Amino acid sequence: MAVAVQDKAHDISTSGTSARPATLDVAALDVAAPGLSGLDFSALTGRELEVLLLLATGEQNRRLARRLGIAERTVRAHTASIVRKLGLTTRFEAAIVAHLYAADIRGARG
Repeated sequence: MAVAVQDKAHDISTSGTSARPATLDVAALDVAAPGLSGLDFSALTGRELEVLLLLATGEQNRRLARRLGIAERTVRAHTASIVRKLGLTTRFEAAIVAHLYAADIRGARG
């Protein structure tokens, strides 16, 4: 999955320079990438769907584990399973997918 990051230029003002952080341009994501059009959320378990939705928050595994009442190691296992089942390569990609397809994921939960 190609992720385009828009690099903001530094603003130069009369008092000096201030840097803006790079921002993720969600609109520029290559959502037509192979594999994204055929995402099958029904292949995920109920707990995996919960974890996937929480990945979009950007929180660390430790915080996700606390929210779900499970071990951090279990969150890592669910995340690895999500990435594998959806044909993704990273946790970050799973978080992007969760953000873009939140309504579909909630629908798959029933």
